[in-house]
Amino acid sequence: MKPDEMAFVLIALALSLPPSSFAVSANDDDVKTLIRRYGQVEEQLPRSVHYSKKEGSGDETTISQAWFNGAGDLIKVATEKTAVGSRELTEYFAATKIEPWQAMFILTRKETSQPDGSTQVDESRQYYDNSAEVIRELKKSGRFKAGESLDTENIKNVAVDVSKKPKDLRTDVEKAQARNEFYNKPLAIVGALKRSGPPESDPFANVTGGSEKYRVIADSVSPDGRYAIALGLPNGKTDWEEYRDKELEEEGQTIYTVEEEGHQNYLVDLATRKILGITGGDYFGTKHRYNHRECTVVWSPDCKTFVELTSDKWNYDSCRAGRIAADGKKLIGMVEVGKYAETVASNYLKAHTRHSDEGSIAIYMSEVGNDGLIKLEVVDQISGGERKGDVNSAIDEQLRLRETPGGLRIETVSVRNAPKE
Repeated sequence: MKPDEMAFVLIALALSLPPSSFAVSANDDDVKTLIRRYGQVEEQLPRSVHYSKKEGSGDETTISQAWFNGAGDLIKVATEKTAVGSRELTEYFAATKIEPWQAMFILTRKETSQPDGSTQVDESRQYYDNSAEVIRELKKSGRFKAGESLDTENIKNVAVDVSKKPKDLRTDVEKAQARNEFYNKPLAIVGALKRSGPPESDPFANVTGGSEKYRVIADSVSPDGRYAIALGLPNGKTDWEEYRDKELEEEGQTIYTVEEEGHQNYLVDLATRKILGITGGDYFGTKHRYNHRECTVVWSPDCKTFVELTSDKWNYDSCRAGRIAADGKKLIGMVEVGKYAETVASNYLKAHTRHSDEGSIAIYMSEVGNDGLIKLEVVDQISGGERKGDVNSAIDEQLRLRETPGGLRIETVSVRNAPKE
């Protein structure tokens, strides 16, 4: 079995696990997000930038691989080590991209030849939160006769009780060092791959489209790696170097910040580098977050509907929803969601005789569905004075983005008080 074929089988097995395979816990949502992410990553690998390197030492051969999407995000790292009588595969995935402070999944598979000609196969699936702590672990093992398929699909997973692990007696410094080492493992593999030469394949190398007119905003890429939200320069401006924010850049980063009026946000197709439309959003830089100011983009699973939300510490600045045409070649339109959601919350409070002090209004996005269903929370909170941080009201809303002959429309599906934490 080739490395890519083995990877596909392992991911398919993880995706096929029934809900009963996992113990119910507060981390279930994180685990489900990671499981869903595996399929999204596997699907886009053929159209990703691919690095690969084969090295040999004695009887051992190591193949290292890494994949990047069209925005340059690292989405998968894998190593396969083979020697006489053994093979070991290790794969790394993350909730969005592989970098520090991201929830991750690590899959390992070991195949070991036995004296009687059989093969022992041991697999492990470990799920980590964004602090590099194991939140779920599954193992399975099997012994296969000579010539028998090494497929472990019908072997039951055994859940490891991670709650019974020994008490962590390390100091905060030691914990931080261990966390850094954890994240550095896949990043070190990638660093070595890049130093060894150009990628094995790069589907974006000779594609320019309208890429000189924009720069992608970090963490805005759709789950399938096809689309992203991007920053455009003010009218008449063409020199991106004028807006380099070198004080904020870390190694390997290029950051642009445009504080002056006239900048725009675009929806772009990363495969063709074309601008598909203007979102009407007002985010000003390519960093996901500048202190308290940030840009959050939530996508539907089919990557055809999205919401772009820009926020400050206590309030939102802009919240707009858009839909992409079925053929993926244009932005059908955008709709203002923020003001609509504010009005819905205000009317609900009035109808239920609840008084609001009308503090700062924040919006928190939770989900966007393929059917256009948008789930969000509107929070009225105090941003200063003696009551700083107090919440006047928190309203859960479900809205729907709908296509009509007159264009996109937003409508209310449900509204209620948000559950108290």
